[in-house]
Amino acid sequence: MKKNQNIINFPNPIETKKFRYAKIRDDIEKILFNYALKEKDLWAVALAAGRFASMNLERIDGTEKTLDFFKNCIETERNKKI
Repeated sequence: MKKNQNIINFPNPIETKKFRYAKIRDDIEKILFNYALKEKDLWAVALAAGRFASMNLERIDGTEKTLDFFKNCIETERNKKI
């Protein structure tokens, strides 16, 4: 006899959130990159996106967590180049 025949595996809420957040991140990065190409100004788009992110994250999570987030982003980019 097989065990667990009638068990329904529900989605893991943490994995669902991770997937959702990664999709939003990827979609927004595509939009921003395409906008930068259209405007021919990656620097200006990066500044605008960074300003939006830093101001809103600070309101939501506070200064320390926001700075940690940006430090993590910088480290991720550095490690990608290695």
